[in-house]
This record gives sequence, C-alpha cells and structure tokens, in this order.
Amino acid sequence: MQRSLGRRGSEVEVYAERIRSGDHDDFMAEISTALEEQSRLIAADLSGESTEANTLLAHYYSAQSLDIPAILFMHDLNLRASSMLARQGQQRAATVPKDVLARLDREAADVHRYPFVAISELYPPCVASLDSLEVIRLSELTAETHHYGKALLVERIGTVVQNGIETLEVGNDFFTKQEYFRAGQAYQSALDAGGEGKLRQDISRNLAQVDLILERHEQARLNAINALSNDSHSAPVALDVKAYFRAASASYQLRDFRQCQEYLTKLLSLSDKDEDGSRLLEKLRARLKEGEDANYNLNQLVKRVSRLQPRVDIANFTKRTIARTSKHRGRGLFAAEHIRLGELILCEKAFSATFGWKSDSNSTKTYDVRRKTFDGLPAALWMSTVQKLQQSSPQRIAEVTSLSGRYPGLGSKLVTADGVHVLDAFQIHDIIAANAFAIPTPAKRQKTEAFGLIETVVPLGTKASTTPDNCALFTHASLINHSCLPNASRVFIGDAILLRATKDIPKGDEILQAYVSPTLDVKARQDRMNLIWNFTCSCALCKAETREPEDLRQRRAAVVEEADRLAHDINTHLVDASQRDGIIRRAERLHARLKATFASEIWDGLPRAGMSRVQTALAGVYRFRKEYTRCRGMIIEAFDCLGWVLKLDKAGATAREVMVPKVGYATCLVEEMVWMLATAYRMLSESKKDRVLAEQVRELARTVYIALNGVEMGIDKIDAELGYSEKSAGDPIR
Repeated sequence: MQRSLGRRGSEVEVYAERIRSGDHDDFMAEISTALEEQSRLIAADLSGESTEANTLLAHYYSAQSLDIPAILFMHDLNLRASSMLARQGQQRAATVPKDVLARLDREAADVHRYPFVAISELYPPCVASLDSLEVIRLSELTAETHHYGKALLVERIGTVVQNGIETLEVGNDFFTKQEYFRAGQAYQSALDAGGEGKLRQDISRNLAQVDLILERHEQARLNAINALSNDSHSAPVALDVKAYFRAASASYQLRDFRQCQEYLTKLLSLSDKDEDGSRLLEKLRARLKEGEDANYNLNQLVKRVSRLQPRVDIANFTKRTIARTSKHRGRGLFAAEHIRLGELILCEKAFSATFGWKSDSNSTKTYDVRRKTFDGLPAALWMSTVQKLQQSSPQRIAEVTSLSGRYPGLGSKLVTADGVHVLDAFQIHDIIAANAFAIPTPAKRQKTEAFGLIETVVPLGTKASTTPDNCALFTHASLINHSCLPNASRVFIGDAILLRATKDIPKGDEILQAYVSPTLDVKARQDRMNLIWNFTCSCALCKAETREPEDLRQRRAAVVEEADRLAHDINTHLVDASQRDGIIRRAERLHARLKATFASEIWDGLPRAGMSRVQTALAGVYRFRKEYTRCRGMIIEAFDCLGWVLKLDKAGATAREVMVPKVGYATCLVEEMVWMLATAYRMLSESKKDRVLAEQVRELARTVYIALNGVEMGIDKIDAELGYSEKSAGDPIR
C-alpha cells in the first residue's frame, strides 16, 4: 500500500515541475483528469486507522475542490517548510532593502494568485511581562527560532504630543475625514497627555464614538462611562445623554441587554423625549422578549436577510438547554425541559461570522502544513474572531477558549500580561476548525423554495466537494454533540442558527445533531469524523452497519441509487405514459430488493432511511390510481422503516396522536415524510368518513415540515399540494 500510494502522491510533484518548465499548452486538461483519478485511487486504497491513511484522506477530501494553482501552492509550502527547518538556529542572511522590497512584492502577488494562509509550526504566545524579558539586539536574531524569554525593542518615529487640547483637535480633523482609526489614535494620545475635568470627558466621549464605529464595544462602553459629568446643569446634561447613549449602544452590541436597559433608563431620566434613546429602547424590549420566550418573527427575518445585510439582529434563546458533561461525549447540551416534535430548541446569533462576497480576503482559506490539508476554514473568520476577543468582547474569551480543539493552547483560563489579555491565535484557529459551521445563507431561494429554503449544512470541513465561503462560530450550539441518530435539525437565517426537535425530547436527554449525513456509508462517515473531529461514532446505527459485510453495503448503495433515480423520474413525470406501468413494476421490484438488504436482525430497532424516496413515489402512484389500500400500506410501511407508527385509521385522533414513535425504536425524520403525509391527506379527504382524520394528518405534515425546514416560509407549497390554502388552526409551533 505504501509503495502504490507514494507513487500516486509523487505525481503532484511531476505535474508541478512540468508546469514550471512551461509545458502546459495541452497539459492542463490532463492534469485535471489525472488529479480526479488520483483522488479516487487514493480513496479506494485507504484502509485502517494509521496516521498515513488519515493524511492521505485529508488530501483526498481537500483536493476535490482545488485547482492546479492550489496544488502548486500546497507543494511549494511543503518544500518551504522543510527548507526552513534546515536553517533553524543559523544567523539571519544579510539583506539589502531593495531585495526585501522585491520579496515583499512577490509575496503580495502570491496572495492574489494563491488565496491561502499557511498554518505551520505551533508555538505558545508570550505570557511574561515585558520587564521580565531579556532585551536583545537585531543582530542576535537567528533564523526559524523562537526567542523565548527575549524582547526586541525598536525606536518609533512619531509626532511629539504638545497637549490634550491640540491632540483632541487633530483627532476631530481625522474624524471629519472619516479616518476613524487615526482619530482614535489621536484621542488616545490626548488622554495620555493628561487632560483633566471637562477636557478629559470630551476626549473620552469622542473616543467612545470612534470605538463604536470600529466595533471596539467594550472599550466604547468604558470610555462612554468615563465621559459622564453627573452634573445637573443643562449643557452637561445634554453631553451626558450622549455618553449614556453610547454606553447603551456598546452594551447592546455586546448582547449585554440588561446593562443596556440600565443605561437607557438613566438616559431617559435625563431626557425623556430623546429620540435615539427611545428607538434603542424599543429594539431592546424586542430582544428581551426574544430571549425570554423565543418570540421571533422568523418569516420576517428571512425576508430581511440579503447579501447587503446578511446579519440578523436578535437575542439568543438558550433557556431550554443546559450545558453539562456527557457520559461518553465530553461536554454537551441537554434539554432543560420537555421539548416536543417541531418545537424550537434554541436560537443563537453567531459570535463571529464572515461572508465570502464581502471582500477578496474573506475568500482566503487556511492550509494546515501540520496535516498537509486545506481545512476549508476562511482565514477571515479566524482573524475576526481573534480581533473581536481582543478589542470588542474580551469578557467572552473564556466562553470561546472553553470550546474543544486539537491544540489545547492556553486552555480556558484567562491570562494577562502587562494589563493585556493574552490569546493563543493557534488555539483559536483549531477551535474554529473544529466548531465553526458553514452557513449557506443568504440565498435567493430561501424566500421561494420549500425544503432547501434554508439548506441545512453540516459543520465546516465535512463537505468534501466544497470549501465554504460563509462561516460562523456559535459558542452555545457548538456544544451539541454528534449522533447518526440525531434528535435535532438545524437551519440558518443569516448569521443565526435555529435548532428544532425532530422527535419529543424528554427533560434531561442530550441534544444531538448529525455532523455528517447518516445516509453516507458508515466507513465514509467514520473517516470524516476521525479526520476532522478526531473521534469515532459508536451510535447504534454505526455499530449495526459495521457488522454487515462490505459487499452487502455496496450492493445496497447501488440499489438505493437506482431506486432514487427511478423515484425522481416518477415524481417529476419524466416517464412516458406508455412505459409507466413497466417503470412502476420495476420500482416495486427495486423496493423489494432494497427491503431484502435490511432483512437482517442487525437492523431491528433502527431506521432504514434509504427506502423512503421510492416508497414516497409508489405511495403517490397508488393514490393517483385510487388503490387506497396499497397506498395506505406503503405509507404506513415507510413510517415504520423510519421508527414511527402512523395511525391512519384512528378517527378522532389529534395530530400528535397520529404519528408516535415505535417502542424501543430509534426514529428518523426525513423530508419525504411530508410528501407521504400530503399523499395520505389527499387519500383520506376523498372519503367522507376520514375527513376529520385528514385534517389531523394535514396538521402533522405542517409540523414535520417546520421541524425540518425551521420556518414556515415555503409551507404554501405544501398546502398547494394538499389542495388547501387557509391558515392552519392546529397546535402552534414555537
């Protein structure tokens, strides 16, 4: 295995040399084809749990979305990393300024050609105070060496500060020109110059405004409070109103809504007709209500999200969950109360999020030299998270650093040196790589399509064929552990995540989501989880599938693929009428063959989701032919395969009594269930005696739709399929 894999791996180097030699007139197509074939061959040869296998698997998953320049970039980085280690401890080579500038120009050009940031050797941050470090000269620096315990001091050329008033005026000039960063520097210099009294208050108030613009919210709040005069005279009162508003605005952006409310109360006590304060108070009341009882207008949120405004303004709703240690999975989230099917488990705004279209830098990905793989992580998310922790929300450092990652760094403890919070940037990178979600929003189809209205995307790195441009880090939702038999489904609206229950979750049960699609083969699932999260899933589904012979799994996968294609043709009317009977008989045979592959007692108590698509198609055909007995039987069988008992003969049953979980059976919720329920509704509504039950089936279809889709948007397509246009009057779904 090592020889064959080594030979194929070396082909990349051959391709690189041929391109550098200029031999690329008719070679590009050959390279693309060869790389695709190479990926397939490597994946086919992988076996076992060795480090080599995982490294090659990483190449396979990342290479599928790479072009030739990316492959060359990866090759060059590996060579440079090896050569740099060979120079460790040597004296730095003498450089001429002209040569340095030329090298910087080349590296700047590479940034545009190869939009990747390399993560190579990890090293801890300095946590010692400056006074405890030994000062060295520039000539004492050596190549590729971390100079632990040392400090290098250089002189800075700058302007001489005259006094606070002059520097305040300089800052005001920069502010007028919208050069906010330079304005902030000037205001800080004015404070350092030692202004007192009203001058210091004016400087602090102006600096608070700059901090708000630059999103340095914690500093903005402190400066705004320092600007207060607490004077009862009319002129100082107007200035204090400004200071309180800036402090309240900073608290609002920090999601510290109670503190925001306190500042607004003081503001309005000074000026009860202040328009800015009143508007912010109205927004604040909406956030407080959202955080208390999940009173969201989700449909309105979807409508407002756009490429120009991809972020949503909401409060987090997390009171139905509690974080604690799981028995076998580390920290996790558990239900703090009983949560019913379709109900909202949590809603959380991202701690940090980046969107690929905002700028070229947001599309820059990271390349992990340690594991020799592109992890798909947008470098902008890494940078913005570090900046936010340093400048805007240092009070949330422990909240982020307590999340898991491959590299432990400083752990979750707060470390300060010389009065500054110390962050381990490599630790933050690995936390994001393990916990960030790819978010597919906003998308035009969110507002127009059912199922896929808000596409559910697995966490970052798990989609082999794509590297996500939009990514977000959620500090609470990231605690949810994986299971191939999840009880929650996630969707995204802008930079917010929503989780709904896909079954009733008793109080105290752990909330679980699928990191990797359970429909993938068990080996593919386990390989991805080992590669990205460094764990092996031991759920009942994985245990059952690993007990099956591999040839049986491959045979089943082939039948599922064929049956799905046939079901698609039937459902979209692509089958010629003259051939329809033959096609339907073929679908019935495929259904029987597929059913036979699940005949083993290994599958007792486990869902068989692979059968649902062909079952849905056949149920629709039987209803169209008015073969109601066969239609009813197929729908009941389909729900049985997914772990549910569907009662289509219980007159007077409520919507929640129509579908109940099988005792001792793991359940599964899939989108085909909505269309099967729609078929059952139409079948039942054609019979006078079953019309009351039909209405309950319709309510159930809506509940399942919302559980899977997150919001009601697009449900009119379901109602159209059901032949029903009025609003539901059934149980509300929160």
